[in-house]
Amino acid sequence: MTQRRSRLPRRPVEVLFVFIGGAHQVFHLAPVAAAMTKLYPGLQVTCVYRGAETGALLETVREDMQAGAMRLTAVEPPRWSRLLARLLRWPSVDKLPLLRRIARLHPDPVAAVTPERTSAWLRHLGMRHTPMIHFRHGAGDRAPGSERRLKAFDLIVVPGRKDIERAVTVHGIERARLRATGYVKFDYLARRRPRGEARLFGNDRPVVLYNPHFDPAISSWRDARAVIDLFARQQRYNLVVAPHLRIAETLTPREAEAWASLSVPGRILVDLDSPRLVDMTYARAAGIYLGDMSSQLYEFLLTPRPAVFLNSHKAAWEDNPKYAGWKLGVVAGSVEELLDAVDLAVATHANMAAAQEAALVHAVGEWRGASRRGAEITGAFLGLEADAESTDAQGTGAQRAEAKGRNAKA
Repeated sequence: MTQRRSRLPRRPVEVLFVFIGGAHQVFHLAPVAAAMTKLYPGLQVTCVYRGAETGALLETVREDMQAGAMRLTAVEPPRWSRLLARLLRWPSVDKLPLLRRIARLHPDPVAAVTPERTSAWLRHLGMRHTPMIHFRHGAGDRAPGSERRLKAFDLIVVPGRKDIERAVTVHGIERARLRATGYVKFDYLARRRPRGEARLFGNDRPVVLYNPHFDPAISSWRDARAVIDLFARQQRYNLVVAPHLRIAETLTPREAEAWASLSVPGRILVDLDSPRLVDMTYARAAGIYLGDMSSQLYEFLLTPRPAVFLNSHKAAWEDNPKYAGWKLGVVAGSVEELLDAVDLAVATHANMAAAQEAALVHAVGEWRGASRRGAEITGAFLGLEADAESTDAQGTGAQRAEAKGRNAKA
């Protein structure tokens, strides 16, 4: 008896990109997802995300890179976990319920790709046999404890040599699981941004970008009001207060409004939650960096410029590799020392420029073409065949070399 062929359509192979860590992570990975959509047209690339801001940026990347087949799917954690997170002022408390929901909605992807490390829990929430791929977002030096979770990933893709060296020497990760692709965010923004920088103020005073980290254990945010008061009392510099986007996550609407009210037209701009915090508007437009431990230092140093660091915690930083970035500028021990430190950084920057350039290369690698390389690295790891019309000889060669290396180790 002849068997009847099923008329059900074959389910497309799906690669799941997970964006649950905040809008600041989108430009570090979404361009890779868009590039995969074009390189592998038979592949279903799905970006699952939470939050309207993240969704809007994903839409922007999809449109900019003409990747119309890239699927965007919104997902939210259960209501009870959202209420608990709001009550505790601990936004990440609802991540596990959210990941469980994602695993149920997408039970069988060929791989899960994520720019943050909490998603490693997907391995225990229903994706036990799914290859897990991590793309690092940022290029900082602080090496948080959460980097221990890198061992849960089958493939770890980082910007440059610095991250590979740290993963091997500090976390004991096999070099075979590591790849460098360059800084994806630089590659994406360089192609979509017009030449010239935004004019933030209607005067010619130098602009200082204050960019504190969100982690209270290392951030200078505790001194932010004092920093604003200091700059409000002087006439030499304008100030942009643009902290890490996650600082706003723990603020009530009233608190956020109170911070915004500290802006002074023509002199001080306070921005806690606009897209300019993630699209490098401020990093490009400012002339001087003021921060602590944020990896956005390296985004600012795409063009070497004076940098100042506020040591609010009196850290013994000189021989600590987590503070390597502080050797690229002037360190102020208190708010009272800041203006002198800014003046000194400006006056002596010529002595720092070469070190800044070398540190940038070490951190971000060859960033031009990083989005496509990231897609090729991922595709080769999964054994995918790129579409002949969507790739060139160089891309195909890179993919085949990657696949050959994997097969040799198998």
